[in-house]
Amino acid sequence: MTNRAIVVGMAATFIGLTALLLVAGVVVSPVLLAVAVPFAVVAYFLWYHASGRLRDRVQREAAGAGPSERARARQRARAAEHRRSAYRSAGATDGGFGRGGARSAAGGRGGPGDPRDRAPPASGMSEREAYETLGLDRTADSEAIRSAYRERAKRLHPDGADGDEAAFKELNKAYELLTD
Repeated sequence: MTNRAIVVGMAATFIGLTALLLVAGVVVSPVLLAVAVPFAVVAYFLWYHASGRLRDRVQREAAGAGPSERARARQRARAAEHRRSAYRSAGATDGGFGRGGARSAAGGRGGPGDPRDRAPPASGMSEREAYETLGLDRTADSEAIRSAYRERAKRLHPDGADGDEAAFKELNKAYELLTD
């Protein structure tokens, strides 16, 4: 016996039970009419499946949704690659942040001539310095800024193993400047 024959048999059984409940509902009690409704619904769906119409409908909807779903998958893949490349470039330009690398005596990220080691101007951190602190270029969008901030914040948080409170405060200041 094939699966289709089983489904057809089940549909016939539910159709028979629905008919029996409808007759009993008219003759005996109207409550049985309410019980007949779920049986009728199940019988309809079993017939819809057995006739092959359900399969055809699913295939039509899958074909219609295909290109846009594929486009969304490509977009997700490009975004993931962008995050990976941003993380790789952030790790390469951070000069030892959170990686156990050597740090300069000035608490630093780079050498003694690094502009980020100087005290910030009276007005605070410049936008260029904020991008450098996050390890990003000036063309980075808000998602890249947020992603770079989160990655560095995980490494620099004072409660972490490689935590650095001063660097974490500077990171927060840079993030606030760029997101305001």
